[in-house]
Amino acid sequence: AMFDYPNPVAFQQVFYYLLSLLNQEKTRLEFRDCWPILDKKQEAEFRRKVVNTVKEYQKEFPLDLPYTNPSLFQSPGGRRFVTFLQTFSNFVLKMYVEKSNEVLSKPSTKNEKLRRVAFQGLVKSTRAALESGITAQAELKKIVAESEVSIQQIGVKYFDIKKFLEEAPEDNLNEVTRIHSEVFKHGKVDKAKLLASYDEKCVKVRELQDALKDSTSEHD
Repeated sequence: AMFDYPNPVAFQQVFYYLLSLLNQEKTRLEFRDCWPILDKKQEAEFRRKVVNTVKEYQKEFPLDLPYTNPSLFQSPGGRRFVTFLQTFSNFVLKMYVEKSNEVLSKPSTKNEKLRRVAFQGLVKSTRAALESGITAQAELKKIVAESEVSIQQIGVKYFDIKKFLEEAPEDNLNEVTRIHSEVFKHGKVDKAKLLASYDEKCVKVRELQDALKDSTSEHD
């Protein structure tokens, strides 16, 4: 299964999707500085924001979401993590259904006229809930498509920069590396360290691209 062992990339995709279902605009704003994730710093920031957001929902809905140790998100995998993910997924589903419309129930009155009115209301509510679900699915496909384009653009940019770094002489790296103070060693650019940092970013981009392909195929 996906989370038999720690799977950070799947964790990031799954939780961003679930939190977006709960509140898409809030999630977009809250995670705007760390999504999509391209480096370790953003990965840590994403995990911190997930922990804080989950805590907020736990305080508001303690009966639906029992307390969870934040350390669970440090290594997202294994039986305890899967158990929490099942609980959280059920909570998201419940909130999503309740948000779609009022709880639907079968009319119990024996008055024929009232029953007809009640059933008309039931049909109307059901139609509204279905339309809401279709709209949400269309919006999700739009988000996936836009994210795929953005990640492809980011990927092209990173790979172009990495190619330039590999081919450029060291005395021509000042402008590119002026924001990478950590790669300077003894007054010179540590080209190997700089390339390694971009290798890590390129790997992360590829992981995001693969994750998005999987997500797109699941929702076609």
